[in-house]
Amino acid sequence: MTYDYKVEPIPKLSGRLLNAKSIGSKSAELLQKVLETEAKADWEFLDVKTIKIPIKKSFFRSAKEITVSLLFFRKLKNPESLKEPYSQDVTIKFPKEKLPSLGPALKK
Repeated sequence: MTYDYKVEPIPKLSGRLLNAKSIGSKSAELLQKVLETEAKADWEFLDVKTIKIPIKKSFFRSAKEITVSLLFFRKLKNPESLKEPYSQDVTIKFPKEKLPSLGPALKK
């Protein structure tokens, strides 16, 4: 099976939050909305990764790193291939093996 992949940044929260409890609940609601929206478009949630991106030093800025969290989704490239009927009547014939004689150990 082959997949298409999609990467989206985790949306930023507005700065109008009052306390840590509301930050947790608001971020959970925001992520739930993103996941539900992508699921309706047949994208399967795969992973969340946090990466650091280095920013080069410029004339007015020093070098620094930005931390970005990303959501990874995947979707089957050809979902019709899953709808093909599977034959239940498959029988596999194995060749008869020639087993070696164990010699006098089994002789009475």
